[in-house]
Amino acid sequence: MHICLTAVVLAATLGGNANAAEPSATSAEERYQSDRVICLTGQSNQSEATCLKEAGAARDEAIRHQLGDGNAPYDANAMRRCATLPPADKRDCESRIRGEGSVSGSVRDGGLIRETTTIVPADPAK
Repeated sequence: MHICLTAVVLAATLGGNANAAEPSATSAEERYQSDRVICLTGQSNQSEATCLKEAGAARDEAIRHQLGDGNAPYDANAMRRCATLPPADKRDCESRIRGEGSVSGSVRDGGLIRETTTIVPADPAK
């Protein structure tokens, strides 16, 4: 719970135009129903009761326009990691973070593997 609240506070602090990303009550309810399915099918890393409680709290906060993008701090951190790479590698890194390419694995199993394929033409001089 503390991690979620920290992410919300951080997202609210760092978020630019909060009005642009405010969810409607309908989208909040749709997200809640989606989260609820995850809870009831055992796909979360929490007990069913805790998962349902968190899903309901997230819906209520979204309706009150208090819930930011919980992934924003993680995405920003990932982009900062890409910034240290050489330009060609940086573009590939950023495309993986934006969701391009394929993703395998899971956090639960130890990590996500993000993969893109970049075709590099052969050097014509050789």
